[in-house]
Amino acid sequence: MPAKNCGCRKKKEVRVHVIYTGGTIGMMRNSSGVLAPARKELTARLREYPNCHDKQYKSVQPENSSLMVLPMVEGAPCRILYDLVEYCPLLDSSCMGFDEWKQIAKDVFNAYKSYDGFVILHGTDTLAYTASALAFMLENLNKPVVLTGAQIPIFETRTDGRDNFLGSLLLAGQYNIPEVLVFFGNKILRGCRTSKINADSFHAFDSPNQPPLGQSGIKFEINNRQIFRPCNIGEFSVHCCLERNVGILRMYPGITTAVMCAFLREPMKGVVLQSFGAGNIPANREEILDVLREAVGRGVLVVNITQCSVGIVAPIYESGSVLTEIGVIPGYDMTPEAALTKLAYVLGKCEWDLANKKKVMHLSLRGELTTNKLAKINDIDLIEGVARTLHMSSSVEREQMCSIFYPALVSAAVMSGDVEKLGDLKQYGADLCDENCDGRTALHLACYLGKLNCVSFLLSVGCAVNVHDRFNRTPLHEAVDTDNHDVIKALLCQGAVLSDPPEVQAELLRALTERGKIKRMESYRLAGADLTLADRTGRTAMHYACQLGNHEVVDYLLPFYKNPYVKDELGMTPIDYAKAAHHDHIVTLLRFRENNYKKDPCGCIN
Repeated sequence: MPAKNCGCRKKKEVRVHVIYTGGTIGMMRNSSGVLAPARKELTARLREYPNCHDKQYKSVQPENSSLMVLPMVEGAPCRILYDLVEYCPLLDSSCMGFDEWKQIAKDVFNAYKSYDGFVILHGTDTLAYTASALAFMLENLNKPVVLTGAQIPIFETRTDGRDNFLGSLLLAGQYNIPEVLVFFGNKILRGCRTSKINADSFHAFDSPNQPPLGQSGIKFEINNRQIFRPCNIGEFSVHCCLERNVGILRMYPGITTAVMCAFLREPMKGVVLQSFGAGNIPANREEILDVLREAVGRGVLVVNITQCSVGIVAPIYESGSVLTEIGVIPGYDMTPEAALTKLAYVLGKCEWDLANKKKVMHLSLRGELTTNKLAKINDIDLIEGVARTLHMSSSVEREQMCSIFYPALVSAAVMSGDVEKLGDLKQYGADLCDENCDGRTALHLACYLGKLNCVSFLLSVGCAVNVHDRFNRTPLHEAVDTDNHDVIKALLCQGAVLSDPPEVQAELLRALTERGKIKRMESYRLAGADLTLADRTGRTAMHYACQLGNHEVVDYLLPFYKNPYVKDELGMTPIDYAKAAHHDHIVTLLRFRENNYKKDPCGCIN
C-alpha cells in the first residue's frame, strides 16, 4: 500500500534522493558511438526528458523548485520530487568494494532526515554484493533504499534502464518498505536475498530461495507479509566497521589441504565455505577436517552454504553433520553475497565476543536466511487443522482463510499482552499492521488497552503510528481517551501527531473542564494539545473553569496560561467570570497570579 495518504487538495509531495555510483544505466555514447561514463550528463538529460521530469509542475514548497519531478502516475497519491548526485569518478561495479559501500551508507545517513526514500544507481556485476552489505550496515532502517541498474542505458532507444529507474523512484517514494531492495526486470527483491543470475537478460537478478517481495505490472503488487520490518525500536544509524579479512572458499573434487591451509591462514577472520549439495564435504578426508578444525579453534568463523543456487544447508547427511560437530556454522539458505557481507558486518562488531558473533550468524538479522525455527503456538495448528478439514489445498484458499483467522489471533494476543505470540504470528505470515473493516489496527487496540509492551512491539515491526480508522481516530486518540500516559509518550517518540483541528480540541477541553476531568486534560496536553485554545466564542478552558468555580481545574490550568488577561468575544477575562459568579476563592487565586504577571509581564511560568 502507498506509504502516505494525501490530505491536501494538491497532490502531496515526497522526496527521493538518487545516488548515481556508475554503471551502464547512466552511460552515454561518445563521439565514436561507444557507451562510456559521462560526467554530469545524466542529470542534464533527465531534466530534458519528459518521462522523467515534469517541467510544468509547480512544487507546493518553494524550496523544492530545484528538484526534478516525476510526471503524474495514475492512481498514485503523491508527486515524487527527486534529486541526483553522482560520484566522481563514476565507478564500474567491478571496482566497488568495502570503501565504496561505506561511502554509500554514509551518504544515505547524511541525507536520511531530508528524504522519504533512496535510489542507488549501480552497475549490475556486483550490485547484489552492495545490496547485501547495505542491508546489514543500515541499522534500524525505516525507509526504502532501492538499488537498480540496467543492461542498456536509459537513453538508448531499446532499454531496460528507463523502466528500472522509474520503477525504483515509485517504489522508494510511494511504498512503506523499510528494507534495502533491488528493483530489476519488474521484480522487487530483498537486497540480502539477491543474486545476479544472467549476464545478458533484462531479468538479470533473482532471489533463489525466497519469492519476490512484489512485482510491477499495470500496478505494483506488494506481498506485505514478506516485508521484513525492524525488530526493535531504535534510531537509524550506520555501522561502517567491516572486517575485510573474509572470503569465499568453493569446494571442488580433489581440493588439496595446501589450498585450504593457504586460504584459512592468518589474517583470515571469516570464511564462507561453499560446499556440495545440502552442505557436504569429503568426510573421509581427515586432513581437510583437521584444517577446518584448526581454523575454527583459532577463532575463524566458518559459515557453510551450498554451491547450488537453490537449497538450504542442513546437517542431514554424515558428510555435512561432521562440519557442525567441529564448529562450522550452517548458513541455511543465504546467498554467497549475503553470507560474505554478513560475516564482514558481524566480525566488525567489536563490542560482541566470539560466542555472540557465532550466535548472531545463526539468526536472521535482515531476512537474509530461513531458519528452522517453528512457530510454537497452538493457534497455528488450529489454522492447519481447519485447512485440512475444509480440504483447502491451494495457496489462494489458504490465504483467504488466514485473512479471517489472523486478525482474531492478533487481537487475542494483544488483549493478553503476549508479545511472544505476536512475534510467532508475524513469523508465520500474519500482517500485524492490517486494518479491519472499521480501519482499526492492532495498534489501536493495544493503545486502548494500555498494553505498552504490545505497543512497543507493534511500532517496532512498522505499524503506522498515525493511521486513521473510519471514525477518524488514531492510536493516539485511544491512548488519550484511556489516560495511558506511558503509551502516549511511546507513540509521540515514533512520530504520532494529534490531528484534531484547534476548534475541535477547544470544544473537547471545554467539555472536560465542565466535568472536572483533570487527568484527561493532562492526557491531551501530553499528546500535544494546547490548553489555552479558545472556542468559537473566544472562551478558553480557564474561562469555563472560573465560571463554574472549579478550583482544582483552575489550579491545574494556571501554570499553562502565561497571560491571565486573555479576553473572549465579550471582552471578559477568566477573573471577570469568577467575580460575576461570586467564586471568591477563584478570584483570590487569580489575583495572586495577576500580581505575578504585573511583576513579570513576559509571562514566565512560576
